[in-house]
Parts: sequence; structure tokens; C-alpha cells
Amino acid sequence: MINTSLSDLARAVSDAASLKEGPDAVIRLLQVVAARGPISAKELSQSIGLPIPVLAAVRRELESRGILERKGGIVLTDNGKRLLEGQTYRFLGVCEACSGAGLLIPDELSPLLDKLRLYRANRPQVDVSLDQSFILPEYNLRRCLFALNHGLLAGRRVLFIGDDDAGSLCVGLLAAYLGFHVDLTVLDIDHRILSYVQTACDEEGIEVKLLDHDARDPLPTYISSTFDTVFIDPPYTLTGLELFLSRAVDALVKQEGSAVVLSFGRKPPSESVQIMEKICNMHLYVSDVRPSFNRYEGASVLAGASDIYLLRATHISKPTIKGRYTREIYTGDVRPKVRTYICTKCGSSYKIAPGEKWQTIEALKAEGCPRCGNRSFRRQSSTLSG
Repeated sequence: MINTSLSDLARAVSDAASLKEGPDAVIRLLQVVAARGPISAKELSQSIGLPIPVLAAVRRELESRGILERKGGIVLTDNGKRLLEGQTYRFLGVCEACSGAGLLIPDELSPLLDKLRLYRANRPQVDVSLDQSFILPEYNLRRCLFALNHGLLAGRRVLFIGDDDAGSLCVGLLAAYLGFHVDLTVLDIDHRILSYVQTACDEEGIEVKLLDHDARDPLPTYISSTFDTVFIDPPYTLTGLELFLSRAVDALVKQEGSAVVLSFGRKPPSESVQIMEKICNMHLYVSDVRPSFNRYEGASVLAGASDIYLLRATHISKPTIKGRYTREIYTGDVRPKVRTYICTKCGSSYKIAPGEKWQTIEALKAEGCPRCGNRSFRRQSSTLSG
């Protein structure tokens, strides 16, 4: 039983940080720190599924109350240890090698991983207006192995709706190495991604069909009801999820067992329920799900990670969105934010937001401070626009 003092603290911190996940998330955070501290903010974020900015707000509240401090990572203070006495646990039975994901990359696939890392250097810069966030190469390969082990690749017709992770390249490399046939198609709105995938696949002798297409438009009729497996890693919004999932269901052959491999970031409880509702409304069922299975570069809004779902179709599966979709689907459009960054050398401030000169901090750093040329900036504030 959680003691009263801890419950009161968790409730106060949750309220002060406007934490949608509620007091229980604060208690879980403290328990993980107690078990694994000193722990980095990134590792803690991935462990409990809180985005870095949200975690930072909770951490500040706990530090101000003398419960947490930073000593080579986040740790409990003596007051924190006393508060958590009898409320902590050790992580037992979790594979340290795979962090509980249940899947490891065998050594024999190291050459494939090396190739993915090489191609990674040639990728286009992320376009945050499209909610792009590149998966780390080892997790790209792990996701493909997840699909392979579920019988979703060998001899299958496979579609990627959005492929900024170059998952098609990864599947093609795996198929060539293991000697199985797979029919690959990629649909993407970003011509840079299509060009990148085409170039990489050409170099490796991988056959792939590429379609320049906006998922807000219905799928071309000639690819509807065609694929055995569809991979989607949608925009990080519920509207984006429903749209991409609808297009995936439309693309699947109409038979039991065809599958969608969905990667989607952790959401607060009320929104997690809506994820399940959208899946069920399309008459899909969850065959497998593994939390924090995928890891990404940056992606603080995703806590640097996303869950993977294996969704199986039934004979009554159908999309809930069929025609042209006009609602906003990208995070920057659904909840537009204006971020202000300060040059660490001259103190000039710059706004980062959709519609501004710089839409990402990476773009500002690449150009440098217009006033002094410095490429180092610190974040001052973040506010919702409109």
C-alpha cells in the first residue's frame, strides 16, 4: 500500500506540473529512480513513457520539494529515500540485453546493421512539420525482425505508408541476406525520402515501387486491397493515427490474418483508450504489443520511444476514413507551439515555429546566429500559439 505522504506528494506534483498521466506517474518515476538511479533523463523518460519536456517539469517540482537531485544522473535525496522506504522494488526477471523487448539482433546480422548505419549518414534532414523522427538503425532492424518472426515478410506483399525510417531498405537487406522474396512498395509525401530510399535500394539491388502520395487523399484504387502487411508510423496525433490506420486497412487484402505493424508513441490514459477505440472501430485486433520497442533520434515528444503493435485484420475489417481527409494530422498543426531560443554568445532571441523563418532548432543551428554566427543556443520558452 502506498503511504499517505507519498500519495499526497504525488498528487501535489501532478497538479503543479499539469500531468495528464496523474499521480501514479509520479510514483512510478520515483520508484524507477530508487531502483535504477543515478539515471539519465532520457533513460528515465523511456522507462516510464513520459516525454522529456513533461519529465523535466515533474523533475523540477520534485527537486524543489527536496525529493530528487542530480548527481551523475537523477537520484533520490535522503528525504526522498525516507519517503520511498518500503515503497520501492528491484527490477527482476527483465532481460538486461533486450530491456524486456523479447528480441535481440543476432551477431550474424551485424553487416546489415553496419550498412544501415552508413546509409543513415545520407538521409535528408528531418522535417518536423511532417512529424518525422528517424528510428535508430538497430531498432529499425529489430522492428523488421519482429515482423519476420510473425510471418509478415517472407513471400509477402509489403507496403510502407510513410518511410522516413527507410524500413523498406531494411526489409530488402534482410530478405537478400536470408534469401526470401518480398514485394516492397513505399508511399510517401516527402520526395526527399522517396529519392533517398530509391538511391539506397538501387545501390543494394533491392526492387521497390515508390509512390509520391499524400495520405490525406484516398489510396490509388490499384493498390487498394493488395497487401499482406502494412507498416505505419503515423504522425503523433490521434487524427494522424486514425487516418494512417484507415489507409492501411484499405490497402490490406480482404482476408483473415493480414496485418498492420503500427508504431506509435505512448499517450496519457484518456488518449490511450482512444487508441484502442480506433483500432476496434476498424475491426482489427491486437495480436502483440511491446511497450517502448522502438527508439528514435531526439523525438522528445515521444520520450524518444514508441510502442509497437501487431494488428490483425478480420473479414469485417474496414477503414473509418475513406475519402479526402481535411482535418489537421500533424502535431505542429494540431497543437502549434512557438519556441524561443537565445544565442549563447550575443543573446539574440529567435522564434522556432511553423511559418517562422526557422521551423526547427536544427535549421537555426545549421545557419548560425544571423547576428554573430554562433551555432549554440539555449531554449528560453515554449508557448502554444493561437
